[in-house]
Amino acid sequence: MADPSLIESVPPGEELVGPSPSVEDSIITEEGVGAPSTYGSYADLNDSVNMWGCRPAITESTGTWLRRGWWYTEIDAVVLNRMWKRDDVEFGSDSASTKGLHVERSDPGAGGNVRFTLGRFLFRDMKNRDHTVEFSAFGGSDFSQSDTLTSSTGGQTLFVPTSISHFNTAFDGAESMSIYYDSSLSSFEVNYLVKERMGRDRMMLNPNGEWVRRANKGVTRQFIAGLRYVDLEEHLDWTADNISSLNNEDGSYNIYTNNDLFGMQIGGSMLFENDRWNVEILGKGGPFLNDAKARSRMTVTDATATSGISADNSYLVENRESSLAFVGEFRLVARYHLRPNLSLRAGWQMMYITSVATAPDQANFSPDEGRFPYTGDPFYNGAIFGFESYW
Repeated sequence: MADPSLIESVPPGEELVGPSPSVEDSIITEEGVGAPSTYGSYADLNDSVNMWGCRPAITESTGTWLRRGWWYTEIDAVVLNRMWKRDDVEFGSDSASTKGLHVERSDPGAGGNVRFTLGRFLFRDMKNRDHTVEFSAFGGSDFSQSDTLTSSTGGQTLFVPTSISHFNTAFDGAESMSIYYDSSLSSFEVNYLVKERMGRDRMMLNPNGEWVRRANKGVTRQFIAGLRYVDLEEHLDWTADNISSLNNEDGSYNIYTNNDLFGMQIGGSMLFENDRWNVEILGKGGPFLNDAKARSRMTVTDATATSGISADNSYLVENRESSLAFVGEFRLVARYHLRPNLSLRAGWQMMYITSVATAPDQANFSPDEGRFPYTGDPFYNGAIFGFESYW
């Protein structure tokens, strides 16, 4: 306990006794400093507050600048390459040479697509997480390829592999063949997202003694759940000219397949966030119900009794099956913030789809066999370039 002799005694009621400062003493001049008073000048009071040389910290960056707004949009140009098996499909060969008619399954080419996303902010929870709902649409290009095979001797030396003809009347003995293959992919999805925000900003002391406010860099997470629809449509047109096995007539084989996949997906992402940029790793996927359909039409130019060709050589086959499929997607995206509400995006995307019907797999000159394969597993991967904005 302190010694009472060391404590200054102040009589009760006398704490505020003393001359009051005049009005003139309390006036602050235009320069912001008043005249001296009983309590000292304004400058003296300011110096006592800033006794440690403190000033309001300069805001260099802050996590509160980012992802501010009720709405946001993302627009990407996506260039994807497509493959679905390692080996190619052979539709014809030349008995007089080593040439063949092929569809490349391992490298059918790349196509440009567009992805548009529109999102709406809902609320922020007690854990500083943003809850949003968004709609995304993807598509816009076709993956196509073509090939032509002509007899090296100018005769009827082209034949169809037995894996396709099954020793039935086909395009055997043709003088030339050509094939065109086209595949298109589109997707629509609605997702609910829970996004963590950056932590509290940091106060950093610069070497010059000034305090600055900076965003707290680190890892944040995002959780995704939603519904998705994927449409995969393919066409294959195969023609042959001057076919000896069909009385020197021409023939065409047209195949159309369509896969309507609908299902739910869940996923998440991790972001390493800095004040001016971030890097995100995202994955999502789930089970889908595939309504697979195929239609094959074989046509001979003059399948009549007078030509000596049976009309049975022309036919139409339609198949439809439902199967369980899987759709998964992975993205690696980097962003640079031009402004708090505007960022550039670039990265890499991969997508994998299972148990779909592809057009080349339907080629079959045994229409009564009832064969309907839907075991295609296309894989897409490519680059992403775009931007995102909040308002």
